[in-house]
Amino acid sequence: MKPEGINRRYVLRAALAAPVILGGPARAAGTIQMISHRYPALEHYAEVMRGAVPGVTVNTQLMPIDKAMELATIALSSKSDTPDIVYASDTTFQTFVRNGWFRPVDDLWAKYKDEFKLDDFPDSVLAPFRHDGQLYVMPHTLNTMMFFYRKDLFDQQGKAPPTTIAEYRDLAKSFNSPMRAGTISCLKPVDAATNEAHWYLNALGDGWFDNDWRPSFNTAKSVAAIEMLKEVTKYAQQGFTAAANDECTIALQQDTATMGLQWATRAKSMDDPNKSRILGKIDWVKPPQGHGRMGGDGYAISAFSKQDPDVLFRIIATSAGQKSLRDAASLMIPPRKSVLDDPDLVKANRFYPAALASYESGTRAPSLPEFNAIGEFVTRRILQGVTGEMTVKQAMDTAASETETFLKGHGYYK
Repeated sequence: MKPEGINRRYVLRAALAAPVILGGPARAAGTIQMISHRYPALEHYAEVMRGAVPGVTVNTQLMPIDKAMELATIALSSKSDTPDIVYASDTTFQTFVRNGWFRPVDDLWAKYKDEFKLDDFPDSVLAPFRHDGQLYVMPHTLNTMMFFYRKDLFDQQGKAPPTTIAEYRDLAKSFNSPMRAGTISCLKPVDAATNEAHWYLNALGDGWFDNDWRPSFNTAKSVAAIEMLKEVTKYAQQGFTAAANDECTIALQQDTATMGLQWATRAKSMDDPNKSRILGKIDWVKPPQGHGRMGGDGYAISAFSKQDPDVLFRIIATSAGQKSLRDAASLMIPPRKSVLDDPDLVKANRFYPAALASYESGTRAPSLPEFNAIGEFVTRRILQGVTGEMTVKQAMDTAASETETFLKGHGYYK
């Protein structure tokens, strides 16, 4: 019987991918396996993990989030003792914990509290990673979606960054040209499309669900919100329906798009001379009308790992230590108070003010263990509406019907 909240197609794809990525059934004795999403800050944490405990080998496997979640899903749903350390966001962890796949870390947190200065994590940062009063994930990154824009181009035309989504649409139209798209749009299912739809649904619509977990993404306001998304995509870069964070980041770096929504963790790369052609030309503000997706991520210990949990915790805690977070402070919003409040770091990272403003105005994804599984079919319906395969209303109504059927099957409605 498949675990609750897991889409059958999701598990099947993961099953096919697992032998390739995990390297088959055998692994070197004592080697600790880590599976993670990949972006610059997580690459830094992986490097720290590899050298965290002398004499301990850590095999870090980083990949796009959809693939990482597929791999973790099949491994943990089969109670495999690989992986040992697993990446988790504030939404994915809920599914994994509900299925009994993560080990609570409260005992280890208390044991190593002083050594790793764990009091430095504000309770507001830890709260999203608790379930039934127990903590399962050590936070590594606070993240929020910001509005990236080409300040040089805006200044040349005497324009200010938008404060409403309607203004954003109009600016995207005015800047759109054969040489440079008016905006980026990241609508690759599932994660990227969920992120972008989240902003429109919360800023212009009625959000994802009502208080009884009935879909509200197909109300009149929400349909109008996705219609606005459809309008904006007229001025997006080529291939936006298959674009996720990496592709949209590159479009901005390579001067093929003017503005758009993207994660704060991608801000520093705009000024990376090895990757970007627009050094110093991007600036940031909070998303027009607020409500961009915000959250955080970190690492958890598999409930099925046969490795010493103390060693696993030390690896995770070292990668989230003050030194590690200070070294990575230009790549994300630090979850430790001592690092976030450091005036030198704030001065050195010019995106911090916009990131903090975006975080404060942001909206978390629904606290629903099945949210990622639902996103699998909701985002594909949104894409059908945006591309004209069906009307937006038909697409959202169809997605709502599918969602209610799915959640009813999981005991949400009487």
